[in-house]
Amino acid sequence: MKVFAVILTLLAATSAFASANDCSIEQAQIIGRIVTIQPTGGDLCIAQVAITQYTPSSECPLLRGVVSHFGSQIYLECNHQAGSQVDGILNWPVGSDKISLY
Repeated sequence: MKVFAVILTLLAATSAFASANDCSIEQAQIIGRIVTIQPTGGDLCIAQVAITQYTPSSECPLLRGVVSHFGSQIYLECNHQAGSQVDGILNWPVGSDKISLY
């Protein structure tokens, strides 16, 4: 019975660690300048950002190549203008066609 309890504990611990690193949203911290910005017709705008500093998350990293694949087109709040500096966390739900800045 003790062997069964030990095995059950190991299985529970293993599944807890496996789900703890479920990266359904990849992230990176950035600093950059807005090159162009345009409204999307909703609450957000889409901007092309020239990124000057890029630090992927250590847990669920958003690789720079993914951001480049989207042409550095990032969804953000519309209270910015071309030439202004932006900083924050990029979020990319894996498989999505949108990268957002928060």
